[in-house]
Amino acid sequence: MRKTIEVCKSVPETVEIICNACGKPLARNGHGYFPDHLEITKHWGYDSPFDGEIHSFDVCVECYEAGIKKFAIPAEISGKTLDNQPRT
Repeated sequence: MRKTIEVCKSVPETVEIICNACGKPLARNGHGYFPDHLEITKHWGYDSPFDGEIHSFDVCVECYEAGIKKFAIPAEISGKTLDNQPRT
């Protein structure tokens, strides 16, 4: 969930990001950036229970980690972390 303020008529600015799963606000770091988190926007198509709807939400890292542990088939992970070390 994002709360915005109107900076000018056509450019909204994100002032707060709240995890839709746990409700925790994601605080900006010392450089003014929000922490890494999952942002999803899904445009639902025909023959779904949400036909034509657009759903958007934000999930913090902790809720993402908890959520993917419940998958019957693990998420496919590729690449390496920023320091080029394999993820453990």
